[in-house]
Amino acid sequence: MQTKRASVRDASSAVVALLAGALFGANAHAQQAAPVPAPAAGESAAPATDTADVQTLRRARDAQIAGREYQTALKPALELITVQQQSPHGVAYAGDLAALGRIYAELRDVDAAESRYLEAITLIAKAEGEFTPTLIDIYRGLGRSYIRGARYPEAITTLETAQNISQRNLGLFNVEQSPLLDDITTAYLGLGDTTTAQKRQLDRLDNAVRRFGADDPRVIPFRYVLANYYERSRLPESASKQYQEVLKSQTTTHGDTDVALLGPLRQIVKIDLLITQVSKPEHRDQLAMLLEHLADADAVERGLSLAVLGDWAIVANDSAGARGYYNQAWTALAQNSQFDAPGYFSAPSMIDFIAPLNQVDRNARARPYAWTQIQFNFNVSPEGLPSNVTIVGLSDDQEPAQIQSQYNRRLHETHFRPRLVAGNPVLTTNVKSTHYYRYYLEKEKKERGKGKGKGRDTDEDAGANDKKG
Repeated sequence: MQTKRASVRDASSAVVALLAGALFGANAHAQQAAPVPAPAAGESAAPATDTADVQTLRRARDAQIAGREYQTALKPALELITVQQQSPHGVAYAGDLAALGRIYAELRDVDAAESRYLEAITLIAKAEGEFTPTLIDIYRGLGRSYIRGARYPEAITTLETAQNISQRNLGLFNVEQSPLLDDITTAYLGLGDTTTAQKRQLDRLDNAVRRFGADDPRVIPFRYVLANYYERSRLPESASKQYQEVLKSQTTTHGDTDVALLGPLRQIVKIDLLITQVSKPEHRDQLAMLLEHLADADAVERGLSLAVLGDWAIVANDSAGARGYYNQAWTALAQNSQFDAPGYFSAPSMIDFIAPLNQVDRNARARPYAWTQIQFNFNVSPEGLPSNVTIVGLSDDQEPAQIQSQYNRRLHETHFRPRLVAGNPVLTTNVKSTHYYRYYLEKEKKERGKGKGKGRDTDEDAGANDKKG
């Protein structure tokens, strides 16, 4: 029983890590490396009294950390602590403890990581005070270690301590706390509290609006992050609103015929395909007209936008139109030697797949749940249509018939951007697609996936996933 619980916990943690990494990018790999405090980041930050051995060990440790060779980094990190045992324990030494904590966290020894971080916190608080900005990264590293160990309540407490210090030193609404908010979001997602997770992301945007003003271009990256969060929370309409705010801001700043409009327009068109199919072509037509006006625009921006117009044609069952757009997209992208056009189009990609909602998504009450996965194998035609859909992987403790039926139906309804070879759509066989979904841990919950309503889920339905965990 304990082994099974551990495997469920590990699987849940792995999916939280996957979602966090996709959602936040480099700022929020909450299951990855915690930041090393500046005093221990390298030789230039070392005190003048450090010996040559200490500096050499730090360089070796930091090089291994940079290469993500954590097992190798452990040896110089431990030696650093040993050689400094007889010397005064200052901030640089605390940084070395934090770096060792980071390494232990990466090696999945969360208890060892915790003890090093706590020792570092004690030393820094004694030297600089309990609200020194130096502690922000230390607390953040500890919090991310807790996330790695699925100790989410402790992670939240620790990360919110770091946020409090940030606000004391940099102001209540400082944007520098954004990485902390991303990590706090990840911790709440780990608990299944998607309501609070969303609030933390809204706080992230609100801080930027208060700092810069709603129409300031510096707010745009914050809107993109929130839109991405909404998309991964299966709230496409909310995501579209953020992209429309970006479009509005870019139009105000650059006018209505500038290349800066292509990015947000592409995102809006993609969401239109997801929730309304081709029934509302307003944004698609705006994108097409803008491309005609911007014949000399950046090749990558043109190519990516032409590919989205090809996707629209696929969903509209206009195979000839899709071939034309995809060919133009390939040609445009190939003009940039730094862009890998063959790699970009090397595999089919889903255009309008919507995962079926299950009981966890719809339920009004938060209950313990875990993540699992289902994998399918199928072919995709040059017209972007799937065939020979078969299930090839499903967790043993789930109900294959129900899950297979739901996902089979959705996959058969899905349109794909086909694989391109030299700019031409081709048949692709043996396509694999993995989907993650949640299920209740209680044995009596046997009703997953009974919702068989027709049509496409909107924010009203999928919002349950964001509100109710």
